[in-house]
Amino acid sequence: YSLTRSQVENFYEVYKTVLPSAHYAAMVAELASGVCIVLEVRGSDDVVGRLRELCGPFDVEIARHLRPGTLRAQLGRDNVHNAVHCTDLPEDGVLESQYFFSILPQAGVCH
Repeated sequence: YSLTRSQVENFYEVYKTVLPSAHYAAMVAELASGVCIVLEVRGSDDVVGRLRELCGPFDVEIARHLRPGTLRAQLGRDNVHNAVHCTDLPEDGVLESQYFFSILPQAGVCH
């Protein structure tokens, strides 16, 4: 996907009131800056929890100290460029999947 700023703001709407405005704006700019790859993970045996473990803590510095083998520890530059977005809550995962795999295609956005 190559998302417009407006599409990214819709996607990140839930974070607008919980993150400092500068951080939110930087996240929006980053996601709108190029192509992103979207995955929907489903399965048994806590597959989503295992994916979250692979991604590591949101904060790159914490990931580097506490979970050095994770994606964010190894590939993240800072908390905006932290290599991967992985939702916190199972219900948010459903909403985020719907956004990319139902809402955007219905709006004519190609992936």
